Amino acid sequence: MSISERIFSRLTEINMNQSEFSRQTGISTSTINDWKHKKTNPSADKMVCICKVLGISLTDLLCDEEDTAEKYEYFKEETYIVEIIRNASFETKKRMITYLEKFVLFEGDFFMSHRDKRNISVIRDIDGNHIVMINDIRFKGKRSVDWKDVRDYLKEYVGDFYQIAATGDVIYIGADLPKEYTGSKYTNSLKGINAKAKANATQGIPELIEIAVGKYYKENIEEKHRRDAQNGWYRYDSRFAVPVYDDKGEIERYNVFHASMLIRHANDDKMYLYDILDIKKETSNSLSL
Repeated sequence: MSISERIFSRLTEINMNQSEFSRQTGISTSTINDWKHKKTNPSADKMVCICKVLGISLTDLLCDEEDTAEKYEYFKEETYIVEIIRNASFETKKRMITYLEKFVLFEGDFFMSHRDKRNISVIRDIDGNHIVMINDIRFKGKRSVDWKDVRDYLKEYVGDFYQIAATGDVIYIGADLPKEYTGSKYTNSLKGINAKAKANATQGIPELIEIAVGKYYKENIEEKHRRDAQNGWYRYDSRFAVPVYDDKGEIERYNVFHASMLIRHANDDKMYLYDILDIKKETSNSLSL
């Protein structure tokens, strides 16, 4: 079975149509149709995204269990892999080694992190900009958000990392995120719709990182962050949408929010998500169903 055939087989298994697959991966429907009718396979740079949407590992996508010869054909040439790393830039080497370490630790299953617990998709607006769609409301407090529940949920991300598509930066989730995200002065100042938006944005953290744009750097001047932000702070812009329900409990539209992702560049030379700030509803932009 070819790679494209495995993709369509998996789509049938999870009852996902090609339009939804296109929307979640950002791959055009015409390209997907080419895989099916022209017997072509997806390009290598799309493999990780495809695995995440399908909820499978890279090895599962590349080959069937019985195709032992085919499986090892991809990986047996160690000298070829070493040559690729040797010829890469310094920054690319760092990212490759980080991915390999994580891959070995979890045997490839990091592609599916939180996938089975979340109902998330990514779309483009009419201007071509990405929006992370939070399709379920997890934190539904009628009056106020229970930030302890949010903090406990965020702990599930600790140790994960994700890559910003626009810059290639790898962003880690450290042990400080749950407490800062839920207990910062900014969070305590939030009320109503913005507080609930920040609480529910936690479900889309991987995608919010992946679609982030507008990288901005600021030197650290605070003594208390001398180590954990020794190399300064970065901000990125990201966007997400949360559903609004009618009286019958049906989704009638989505409210779109802008957010700033605050990243600390630590003394271990890794970049960590520290908080999500400046959450603001885009009053001129809502998505109707």
